[in-house]
Amino acid sequence: MAEQKPRFGPEHFAAGEFIIRQGDEPDKFYIITRGQVEVVLQPADGLDEVIDQLGPGDYFGEVGMVRRSRRMASVRALTNVDVMGMDYQTFMNWMESAPEVADEIDAVIEERLLNASEIPDQFTEAEPKGMLAYLEKAETESDTAVPPSLFFAKDTVIVRQGDPSDTFYVIIEGFVTVSHVRADGREQTITHLTTGDYFGEIGLLDSSPRIATVTALTDVKLLGFDRATFATWMHKSPGSQDELRREASRRRKDTGTLAMPDEL
Repeated sequence: MAEQKPRFGPEHFAAGEFIIRQGDEPDKFYIITRGQVEVVLQPADGLDEVIDQLGPGDYFGEVGMVRRSRRMASVRALTNVDVMGMDYQTFMNWMESAPEVADEIDAVIEERLLNASEIPDQFTEAEPKGMLAYLEKAETESDTAVPPSLFFAKDTVIVRQGDPSDTFYVIIEGFVTVSHVRADGREQTITHLTTGDYFGEIGLLDSSPRIATVTALTDVKLLGFDRATFATWMHKSPGSQDELRREASRRRKDTGTLAMPDEL
C-alpha cells in the first residue's frame, strides 16, 4: 500500500496534476518551492478560466484553512512542482506560535478576498497574489522581510559548522554554498544549493552540531522550521524521514563525517 502524503513536508506534483480542486474540503496549506502552478476557476456551466499563475515562494490554500470553507478555485501544476504542504493542525500550530506569520496571513487573506469581491460568491478564494509579491511590497515599507520568509544577504553565513542545530531550511530564492573544514584544517566546498533544495536536516536527525557551513552565495530567501515542527513531521511521515535520512547519509559521506549508529 502506498504511503499517504505527509501531513507536513515536501511533496511533488507532476505537470498537469491538480494539487487542490474547487469544491473540495480544505486539508492543506501549500508553499511552492519549485515550478509553476495555475489557479483555475471551474464554473459548473462554463469553461475553465485561468486567473493567476504562481511560482517559487508563492503560497495558496490559506483562505480555506483559516475560514474552513470549501476550495473556491482549483490549483493545477503547470510544470513539475515541489511544494511544502502543511495539514490543518500543523498550519494552525504555526499560526499560534508565530504571531508575525498569523498577521501576514490575515493581511493576505483580507487582500485576496477584497480583490475577489467582483467574482461570484462561489469563487471567493480565486485571486491569489503570492508570498513573494507580498514580501516585496512589505520590504519597501520596512527594513526587514516579513516572516515566514527569512532573508540573508549575499556572503552571510546562515549556519556555521560546529554550531547547535535548531532549524531546518528550505530555499525559496537564491543560491547557497555548503563547505566543510576537515580535521587537517583544510576547507572544502561540498556543493551548491538553490530554489527547492533544503539543508539543516542532519543535525536535527541525530541531535548533533552542524557538520558544515552554509553561506549565501547570492541574496537568499528561506523558509525555516524549528526543531519541534521538524520532529513532528518526522514522526508522522516515516517515508519522508527515510528519504531525508538517505540524503543525510550521502551528505555525511561528502564531508567525510561518520554516519549515525543505525546506518553503520
